[in-house]
Amino acid sequence: MNAILYNGQVYPQVRTNRRSTLVVVTGGAISFVGDDLTSAKQRFPRHRLIDLEGRTVIPGLVDSHTHFYFWAITLDAVHIDGTVDFDQVIKKIATYCAGRRAGEWIIGDGWSPDRWTTYHLPTAAELDRVTGNRPAALFSKDEHMVWVNSRALELAGIDDKYPDPPGGVIDRDPVTHRPTGILREIPGYFPVVKLISRPRVDQTARFWDEAARIAYSRGVTGFHSVDGPDAWEFFRSLNERGKIGFRVHYYYPADRLDDLIERGITSGMGDDTLRVGGIKVFTDGSLGAQSALMKQPYRGSENNFGVEVSSLPVLTEIIGKASRHGLACAVHAIGDRAVANVITAYEKAGGGGQLRHRIEHLQLISSGDIPRLKKTGVIASMQPTHCPSDRKLVAAYWGARGRQAYIFGTLLRRGIPVTFGSDVPIEPLDPLAGIHAAVNRNGQGERGGRFYQEECLTVAQATAGFTTGPAYASGREAFSGRLLPGYQADITIFNDNIYTMPPSRIYAATVAATMFDGRFVYQDSAFPNAE
Repeated sequence: MNAILYNGQVYPQVRTNRRSTLVVVTGGAISFVGDDLTSAKQRFPRHRLIDLEGRTVIPGLVDSHTHFYFWAITLDAVHIDGTVDFDQVIKKIATYCAGRRAGEWIIGDGWSPDRWTTYHLPTAAELDRVTGNRPAALFSKDEHMVWVNSRALELAGIDDKYPDPPGGVIDRDPVTHRPTGILREIPGYFPVVKLISRPRVDQTARFWDEAARIAYSRGVTGFHSVDGPDAWEFFRSLNERGKIGFRVHYYYPADRLDDLIERGITSGMGDDTLRVGGIKVFTDGSLGAQSALMKQPYRGSENNFGVEVSSLPVLTEIIGKASRHGLACAVHAIGDRAVANVITAYEKAGGGGQLRHRIEHLQLISSGDIPRLKKTGVIASMQPTHCPSDRKLVAAYWGARGRQAYIFGTLLRRGIPVTFGSDVPIEPLDPLAGIHAAVNRNGQGERGGRFYQEECLTVAQATAGFTTGPAYASGREAFSGRLLPGYQADITIFNDNIYTMPPSRIYAATVAATMFDGRFVYQDSAFPNAE
């Protein structure tokens, strides 16, 4: 599209409040940003004129931590997030099962006993009563536990003699030693997950179209994917047909490292729409599952320090090997011990260098480890919406250590590069919700105190986390993340000005239009010249 978008509030650099009134798009690139409409019309006489009527324009929003493919293919699953008690969960699953075929896998997500009125860790027997002989696997909200029924355990061969795999845990009855139906961390639940049948090609295409529609309606023009290898093949097939429709930065599972090296795959390979990011490595579990690796035990426990999914020697070997072969690492680390281990591993491997290494989540970090993190040059890839969602769990499990949780402000003040995401489907794919959480550090519409308000960000800082932050993390900062001449024409347009509206109302702002590669992919019904 060739167009002059004028009479707007254009924030080209996002880190500052300086604004212009118009932006010119020529093909798939920005060709001019300024304030003089007369001059713009003279320079671009054949461009279409679009009156923004005061709407706010920023670079296209990018979610830098998603399981986008997994989210898309599970849109048809049973979603339990938001349930208030276990009875409600069982009723919802039963209703869902009534509409499924005999023998079909029952897949779901979102259960969280910490968020129910009464804490209850569910069992296979309870799931059996509503799923019948269908195999069932339901991911917890944080996706670090899977609740399965007896049929799924049987198919996976998990019984009282099945050993706990390294880095995984199988919950067992203390008397019979039989699995209860709760499997923790990827090594623990992978024997079940690998058996789950994938959607048919036509179903996957339909789910992708729906996921894309949702993403565009929320202003998203790109995402970083930490999905499994099936996702890469799907993205590649779309890209070959010119139908991917997003800037995608993909991280392979770490167990593909040797294969990637053999094939000569390195970070940055690809094109303008699909690129290799590197590899994704797990080092611990999660806060909700009390499996994030800690320096001190969880509150209420004398010996629960979490789960070490990858030891320091293993991390060091993987990061060093990947770095030597041109592959950046995105390392999952939530607990303070896990974060410290990852920093040590990066130190031993030589830090960030030219590769854009990352720590994913970085939910808790000891103050003494912050200078070490700064020195490595490693990027903090964080998810602001986890902060208000998990603040009660932080208080319950980490106590006073929570002062060092989700320290967005401190990391930016210390000059540590930060990029933001959602972790969809764990939290909704919604950058506006992320901006709201980073600015306010409380829930949408929530009244009362902020979670350690000294860590609150400005709107400009929070918006940068979804624009310039992802651009830097993916090595695209020379042509993406800003609205400047020569940059890609990925644009998000709001009906509201998030820079000037009351910060507590940012969550209520709405997306008017989304432009990807110079063409509109979403417009609300009130947008001028809606197509």
